[in-house]
Amino acid sequence: MRIPGMLVLLLLAGVPAGLGAQVGNTPGSGFTTIIGSAMRYVIAYEQKFALLVAEEAYLQQLQRPPNPGDSNLSRSNPGGGMRAGGTVGSLVMRSDFLLVQLGGDGEGWMPFRDAFEVRGAKVRNRDERLLKLFQGNDKERFEKAAKFSEDTARHNVGNVARTINIPTLAMMFLHPRVNERFEFTDEGEETLAGRVLRRAAYREAARPTLIKTTRGRDLALTGHIWIDPFTGTVVKTDLNAADPAVRCAVTVTFRRDEALDFWVPHQMDEYYKAALALDEIVATATYSNVRTFLKPAQN
Repeated sequence: MRIPGMLVLLLLAGVPAGLGAQVGNTPGSGFTTIIGSAMRYVIAYEQKFALLVAEEAYLQQLQRPPNPGDSNLSRSNPGGGMRAGGTVGSLVMRSDFLLVQLGGDGEGWMPFRDAFEVRGAKVRNRDERLLKLFQGNDKERFEKAAKFSEDTARHNVGNVARTINIPTLAMMFLHPRVNERFEFTDEGEETLAGRVLRRAAYREAARPTLIKTTRGRDLALTGHIWIDPFTGTVVKTDLNAADPAVRCAVTVTFRRDEALDFWVPHQMDEYYKAALALDEIVATATYSNVRTFLKPAQN
């Protein structure tokens, strides 16, 4: 699956501002107010930084489901047997992860990854070259950063091209630039880590969809956003997309960073399965050493 062109960023650039999110039911317990609070939270979140930098530790595995029958068919084993499943390939990749705000007024963020260690082996010097690109005056910084990301993606396991492995992606569906494309439905309260949250289901109703398959077909998104009902804080998100060729699911949890005084991505769990592939892709990314910068370089 892909997001067309360079809109592997956060979906907001070039999308006209909406008239407000659609609320799919009529709850009597303040759900519309909570959604409005979460929208304001997302707008404020966007204003917190122009550059967000983190270290990403990315465990990726190819998992093979158990498969009935194998080549052990014999007189003593007339039914063959259950071929064992399990992990058939894995790696841990460590990268500098960067979110770059493209401009003011909700123009979106562009994500970049730059791997410096794969399977325990150093692949380049750890010199924060991504951050330096955007703190300097290099006119080709976006092109160079995209090349770093392409080189990093070549290490990914499996045969599914990933363009939605962005920890802040589903949260931004609440942004006024795109929220009118979605219908939000109240699913009541849920307690996570001792915190009582409101779970909002979302469904992309607009066409054409924000995300396309590699063959250009619409791929509607569904999922959930867990919201603190008192502050509008987004604590957790999940995202699902599927068509006959591929299925994927991405779940992200956030944590409060006391030094930065706002919530940052903590962990991203992913699942991908291509219809013609034997193996499933399972991945977990964790984020540490999160830093923010107010203004990128402008030319």
